[in-house]
Amino acid sequence: MSAVDTPPGIAFAGRASGEFGCRRRPRRLAGRVFFMVLATSGTAAVLAVRRAPAQTTELLLAVSLMCASVAAVGYAVRRARLRVDADGVRWGWDDLGFRVTRDHITAIRVYRDAVAIEQQRGSTWYVSSRDWDLFDRVPGALRRAGLPLEVHDRRAPIGARLQSYGAVLDLLLVLDALASVFALGVALGL
Repeated sequence: MSAVDTPPGIAFAGRASGEFGCRRRPRRLAGRVFFMVLATSGTAAVLAVRRAPAQTTELLLAVSLMCASVAAVGYAVRRARLRVDADGVRWGWDDLGFRVTRDHITAIRVYRDAVAIEQQRGSTWYVSSRDWDLFDRVPGALRRAGLPLEVHDRRAPIGARLQSYGAVLDLLLVLDALASVFALGVALGL
C-alpha cells in the first residue's frame, strides 16, 4: 500500500468499476462538527489570548488546536472515497490516497457486512458496510474489476467488525465537539 499512488492531476489506472462515498449521516455529522468546532475553538482561543492569565492561555490554545485538528481529520476521513478499478482498490481523495494494487492482493474475502482485502505485506484492510454508502454494490465492482474474490455467506469475523472506524469516529467527533464547547465555556468564564 502506498500513501501517494499517483502525482496530482494524473488519471488513475483505467476506468473505475465502482466508486463509493461515506454514508450521508456520518458525513453530515463530520461536517457539522468540523464547522462548529472551528467556531467554538476559534472563539475560545481569541478570548483566551485577550483575557486569560498566561498558563490558562497556553492550555486553552492547546485544547483549541487539538479540537480543531481532530475535527479536521474526522471531516477529511468522511470526505474520502473508495474506488475499485482493474489495478486494485484505492481509499482517499483526488490528490492523496492509499492503494492496494492487484499484484499485492492475496485474497479478497466478501462477507455480508464487510470486505477483507488481504495483502502480501502489511495488515488486512477492512471495508465495512457501516462506513460506505451502497455497500451492497462493492462485491459487484470487485467482480467487474476482475479481482480475486472469496464469498462467505456470513457476517465478518469480530476482528473485522472491530476495525471498522465508523462508530468510533462518530463518537470521537461528538466528544471533540463537547470538549470544544467546554473550552469555550472556560474561556467565557475568565
